Amino acid sequence: MRKITLLTAAVLITACLWSSFTDGSRQRRYGFMNPSAPTLIGLLLTLPISLAVPSITQKFGRSLSLQELIDEDGEIAEALYWDPAYEMPLQKLAVYFAHLELFSMGCQERLICELAAEPETFSPIAEIFLKELRPLHGPVTRSPDSLMWRYMVAMREGFTAPIEACGRSYPKCPLPAKKILNMPVLKVWQFLASKFNVRLV
Repeated sequence: MRKITLLTAAVLITACLWSSFTDGSRQRRYGFMNPSAPTLIGLLLTLPISLAVPSITQKFGRSLSLQELIDEDGEIAEALYWDPAYEMPLQKLAVYFAHLELFSMGCQERLICELAAEPETFSPIAEIFLKELRPLHGPVTRSPDSLMWRYMVAMREGFTAPIEACGRSYPKCPLPAKKILNMPVLKVWQFLASKFNVRLV
């Protein structure tokens, strides 16, 4: 008897709900928008990273040529050990550094250090580089011969020390980030990001 009562109640509730949507007037409920209330419309602007990084490359004003930097440093990133688990992030970083024409290991480390020290100053480029250095794929080989470990040490140095310490930690590179990057163009990117919801992918 109780099962029949519950079944009857369920049928009646379903019938009432159905009739409210399928009666002769076919009335349905719709969302209501108040025309006098303020409305915020957001625009998400998605731009490729391949557009942002080359645009902030500093083409002029470097005190040393690229070959002089490599000869003075004596070390390039490609010669170090690449952790297989971090091959994809390292490939992305290699492309970014190639756009910046920055192949000296010392200058790459100094740049990462300074980006980590003042990410707001170098936004959005700092986010582009630093997001590739998150240890998301397991442990990293802790060795001076490991490229990922060297980058992570440089990032940690920037997080824990003022930006001036990066030049002392990597004295083989004479170029600070503000000479490697085209700061006026970077300011344009920051202005766009402040006015629009810009996301680099």
